Amino acid sequence: MKRIENALDTVAAVAIVALCILITANIVAREVIKTGVPDIIIIVQELMIPAILFPLAAATAARGHIAIDVISNFFPAPLRRWIAVLAALIGLVVVTVLLMAGWMEFWKTLHSNAHYGGTFQWPKWPGRALFVLAIAMFELRLLHVLWVDLRVAVSGRPAPETL
Repeated sequence: MKRIENALDTVAAVAIVALCILITANIVAREVIKTGVPDIIIIVQELMIPAILFPLAAATAARGHIAIDVISNFFPAPLRRWIAVLAALIGLVVVTVLLMAGWMEFWKTLHSNAHYGGTFQWPKWPGRALFVLAIAMFELRLLHVLWVDLRVAVSGRPAPETL
């Protein structure tokens, strides 16, 4: 799982670098030759998917999501462990809905042969596939977090800082 997360993080970093290069090239082209990079909005839109969503699984493994410690620190440790289990369950429900909706959208665009308008007529399905991949990895990691947090809550041991 860590190797896959590292690969997704690398792809996200490459997407961010590509975004920087493309946006800079578009600005320079607009100023120098008075025309932009063709289909830049579509390219940026599609590159934002891996840039934003691919690191979600690794952030979850590092327990790097926003937590409201100010409120949860008022509760005793055993209750905080069960709150972590509840948070993982709620997250799993939400992510499952996103995964199902993403899969249906991917399937629809793949079989309808939908394309973006513009110069290059980019197909829509690769972005949808990247979304499904990112959310599926996030869901797997949330399942792992739920399992670890449930074991911790039942046993009474402290939760690990990272997974």
